[in-house]
Amino acid sequence: MLQRVSVLKPARLASNISRCINYEARAYSTSTEDAAKVSAVYKRLGVELSDPSLMTQAITHKSFAHGSVPTNEKLGYLGRTFLELHITEQKWDKANSNKTLRATVSYALSSDKLTKVGRSLGVDEVMRWKSPSSTPGSKTGEDTVLAHTVEAIVGAVYHDKGSKAARELVNKHIYTY
Repeated sequence: MLQRVSVLKPARLASNISRCINYEARAYSTSTEDAAKVSAVYKRLGVELSDPSLMTQAITHKSFAHGSVPTNEKLGYLGRTFLELHITEQKWDKANSNKTLRATVSYALSSDKLTKVGRSLGVDEVMRWKSPSSTPGSKTGEDTVLAHTVEAIVGAVYHDKGSKAARELVNKHIYTY
């Protein structure tokens, strides 16, 4: 069964094509200004990754450019796993029971906490994502994406510099024990 396709007027078609081309151009490249902002966030963190594309990947959510550019999904998983281990190690002796330890780790990894950290470090100003809302300027889901981006930055540091550098980052900027 064939579906009926509406015919676009030439002016509207040209506008849609132009908008798509501009969007794709922004998706695949980062301007000098954007690169400087990203670099500034990493400098604030005291981290210099050896691969600039890894820095960009760590701040790129899968919603950006429909997943056609490298995203922070795997780095976020790595970062969250590292955070769980690190926080568990830090709280091990202080927890009275397994239940208390689990609750403490869960609280430390809460989206609210990671979102606050991300905002304080300026990650929200450089992360690349697309809101699911069609309303211009809408920030629906921003907190969740921001928390995931913070995890991805930890994962990128761990991946590039190792566990010692990731521990220093976490102890200095994310959790003070």
